[in-house]
Amino acid sequence: MIHSKYKWQIETSDATAMQQVAEELKCTIPMAELFARRKVTTAGQLDKFLNPDKYAAYDPFLLAEMGLAVDRIKQAIEAEEHILIYGDYDADGVTSVAVLLKTLRKLGANADFYIPNRFTEGYGPNVAAFTEAKESGVDLLITVDNGIAALEVMEHAKTIGLDVIVTDHHEAKDTMPEAVAVIHPRHPESNYPFPDLAGVGVAYKLAHALLGEEPAELLDLVAIGTVADLVSLTDENRLFVQKGLRVLRENANIGVAALAKLASTKLPEANEETIGFMIAPRLNAVGRLGPADPAADLLLTEDPEEAAFLAEEIDEANKERQTIVAQISEEAIAMIEAEYLGDGNEVLVIGKAGWNPGVVGIVASRLVDRYARPVIVLGIDEVTGMAKGSGRSIEAFHLYQALDANQTLLKAFGGHPMAAGMTLDMADIGALRENLAQLARETLTADDFVSILRVEEVIPVETVSLEFIAQLNKLAPFGTDNPKPVFALEGVKLSGTKRIGADKTHLKTAITADSGAAIDAVGFGTGELVEKISPMAKVDVVGELSINEWNNMRKPQLRIVDLKIGHWQLFDVRSRAEWEKLLQAGSTADKVFVCFQTATREKLLAANANLVCAQIDTTTDVVDAATKDLIFADMPDDVALLEAIVANTEADRIYLHIAAENGNAIASMPSRQHFAQLYAVLKKHQPFSLAQNMSRLCKQFNWTNDQIEFMSRVFFDLNFATMEDGVISLNEVGEKRNLEESSVYKAREYRIAMEQKLLYSNYNELYDWIEKLMNSKGNSILEEIVK
Repeated sequence: MIHSKYKWQIETSDATAMQQVAEELKCTIPMAELFARRKVTTAGQLDKFLNPDKYAAYDPFLLAEMGLAVDRIKQAIEAEEHILIYGDYDADGVTSVAVLLKTLRKLGANADFYIPNRFTEGYGPNVAAFTEAKESGVDLLITVDNGIAALEVMEHAKTIGLDVIVTDHHEAKDTMPEAVAVIHPRHPESNYPFPDLAGVGVAYKLAHALLGEEPAELLDLVAIGTVADLVSLTDENRLFVQKGLRVLRENANIGVAALAKLASTKLPEANEETIGFMIAPRLNAVGRLGPADPAADLLLTEDPEEAAFLAEEIDEANKERQTIVAQISEEAIAMIEAEYLGDGNEVLVIGKAGWNPGVVGIVASRLVDRYARPVIVLGIDEVTGMAKGSGRSIEAFHLYQALDANQTLLKAFGGHPMAAGMTLDMADIGALRENLAQLARETLTADDFVSILRVEEVIPVETVSLEFIAQLNKLAPFGTDNPKPVFALEGVKLSGTKRIGADKTHLKTAITADSGAAIDAVGFGTGELVEKISPMAKVDVVGELSINEWNNMRKPQLRIVDLKIGHWQLFDVRSRAEWEKLLQAGSTADKVFVCFQTATREKLLAANANLVCAQIDTTTDVVDAATKDLIFADMPDDVALLEAIVANTEADRIYLHIAAENGNAIASMPSRQHFAQLYAVLKKHQPFSLAQNMSRLCKQFNWTNDQIEFMSRVFFDLNFATMEDGVISLNEVGEKRNLEESSVYKAREYRIAMEQKLLYSNYNELYDWIEKLMNSKGNSILEEIVK
């Protein structure tokens, strides 16, 4: 048995409705279901979804106060006023800066940019920066990707005579900031048809309005910022990203191209994953560790040599960021496991001196995935007594609103329902933790703390083809509100399963249906499952389909997202190689080695003192029924001991080693002729010294010492003979007796049958036997032997 990491929520559709959608869209019903879940149900919607080039972006002047902003900027350009773009330090922020600054410079503006330092200034506008800007001669300041919540700073700007235009997309407060203009897709006075633009999307709309036409050559930057900020990839954002990816493939920004080269990324093949996993993390890395200016400079430069230099600096920062994230993640997990998994920790709020506030958001994301609850991770400065950090949430918990309800504890905060940043006194961390946990208890149910994995549908292996995957790829680019389809394949088998990768942390296998149909599969970060999946297991798998190209061959492939096995599993480790592999896998409290022989237990403990070895001598000895891995290490003297344990266990996995003391050689049963020959020798030469004649008997009859001693014990048991001081004498026998009447003979007969069954039965026979025992059905081996 293997439990799934997520709770699978398999989508369902009304059959009649889907038939109608399929007819409208002229597609198959499975594709109609996929489109319908993305709110594409008419031919017009489908055309817009698939063919962005046929449609123009929305009129930027539908955004409230856009006209005011354009008029003020054009006035500044004509008067040669100094314009400052005030940005943010993440990928959305630096692309916003680049898009707007390139536009202003194209219009001849005297413009520059400023990005606050994450560590010394925090997120968004601040009084000191605005004051310095005014004193340095700035006449007009334009925020991008920030400013909507900075009401006090905007009041200060008005006081010092600094004109400000705010462009933002973050959560707004009830009151709009005082500014020349506030451009926000959710502005209360806006008629804009799409509310989910990224910061760079808002900056692009302003650029469009200023130029009178779309600066389409900048759409690669818009695509990068949009994908990086995890906003909804629907409607206008989808159009921006589709068009932007084309620019990225064909005529990318010089700086982006330099960065992609260092990342060994082929831009002509770029997709949304190229942005999400290769480009955006690198652009984010600089601002996480220090000033973000190099990232903006990279996107603004027109000099290939400067681009190469800046790209190298940024790539090195990303490597450093990865190391720091790994270290903090390890420390955070240890802290949570030790202190914060009990009641009162429905929201995990953790912090430590020395943790870099710039990367804790990444750590928080990993912890949400691991613990399925909201997480806030803080870096603490013990000198100032301040804690800065980031939070990530689950769908049922609106993090921004939760922080807003606790704003008296916070020096500053901002963000979205699923992500936020904050600053507070370290003395208030406990109070924030308690308040958020109380709020979670009041508003969430137990089901809310289980990570949900939405599955499009259950499909048979036979339907997976290159053509089917090509149809799926028409849904790209994938992202928020348009997730990459995840499918379930139920009751399949995995074959050729092995660990791959330099550190052997990944899994490669073939998924096979009963019909024989098969597809390749890979599971990243799931290498530990290789040893937990038996060859006969019926597995349910969920994953994403793709086309794998290798050596000019194209094959369907599933990227495993999650899997589960709903039944116990048997592992045959009777071979030395499999047994050694199991021993090397280490031990946990859930893994118990059952030893019937004292020598076996002593040998195992001598080799690894950390193993959990249970000595079993009677059927009353107890092995915890909930033991996950139950390992039978040797051969019992009485198979009833093994059967008693199996019948009462709830183990997920049972391993059978059950090696005989003499390897896997079964003791032989002497024939009746052998008994007759020995009896004749005893009769002819009695009294007979067994010790003195043992070697001669072995040589003459080709017997073993064990066979001779066994036959002698049978004679003693049947009272055919007696032995005194090593000398055998025959007794007078009144009536003929069968060998089977001897308990010694019957014990060996039973032992041989038991060893034959346990050592040489095939896998299926062993599985059927244990299955019957666990279900309390059928005969035990003991009953079969007695029969």
